[in-house]
Amino acid sequence: MVMLSPGPATTAAASGDARGVVHGKYFNLNPLPPPADVLGNPLLVPNLPTHKLPKETWRSRMGRMMAQFHLGSQSAETRQRWKLQDTIASLLASVSASAVAGARAAPKGKGVPVVIVRHPYHLRHVFDLLPQIPSALGAERRFLELLASRILRKYGEQMSLIKGIPFSFENEAKEYFYAGFRLERQIKKISSPDERFAALQSIYTSYFHGRNYYYFGLLRREKMNPENKLFMLFARACYFMARIDWSGQLVDKPVPRLLPKRGDMMFYLQRDKVVLQRYRNDPDFQKQVRGVLDAFPE
Repeated sequence: MVMLSPGPATTAAASGDARGVVHGKYFNLNPLPPPADVLGNPLLVPNLPTHKLPKETWRSRMGRMMAQFHLGSQSAETRQRWKLQDTIASLLASVSASAVAGARAAPKGKGVPVVIVRHPYHLRHVFDLLPQIPSALGAERRFLELLASRILRKYGEQMSLIKGIPFSFENEAKEYFYAGFRLERQIKKISSPDERFAALQSIYTSYFHGRNYYYFGLLRREKMNPENKLFMLFARACYFMARIDWSGQLVDKPVPRLLPKRGDMMFYLQRDKVVLQRYRNDPDFQKQVRGVLDAFPE
């Protein structure tokens, strides 16, 4: 959030922060990466599968050139395909050991932005985009998801070397979710405005990281514990975070525009093999999952 766009990174102001109900304090709707998880050096990913990159046709290149001079008309699908091609080119250029792959992927004569990646949050614009890609652009979506998986896998390897133990987005997400849940259970007992504001910020931050790390675990294709409840915790976190308004107040009902769309929840669900396996074999769990999905707007 996370995330999140229906992903984990909903913001209410351009800066990511908003003035809170406690005078002189700001509620941070866009937390920074956990300091311990930020790499010291930029992430470089060798041997990216550029041979699987969907090819741009001469017709598409001609259309791009004409669009630069405001000639002709392009469909919304064509414009979105160009956006994805540019995103892919930028991603390749950002994490390749050399910019050669990015240069090859970029439209001829067009530069692409290069992002310094020390944590997956630095590529959240890419992760947030993935659930929005329609099936008509399936080739670009599959390649972008393949790149995301390789990048997260390499990041995990680097974190394992730094920490000296295997790094797992699943384990990190679980810790964040349960930390937020424990605090959430105590929120009704807090009457002091300052303490309540701080507690809501802590809950929001924990759920924000939990949502994102769960998503990263799915994209990294981690083999998750078959007993984990991360999808349900993910849905709970989404629901609770949508109850916190821009000022840091907890409202009674979630704000619909702050909730992920049902289609986006399906995107996560379809990539969680643990949930899919149980869904196929457990009728009661099927009803539970359907009830969760129905709680999110179409």
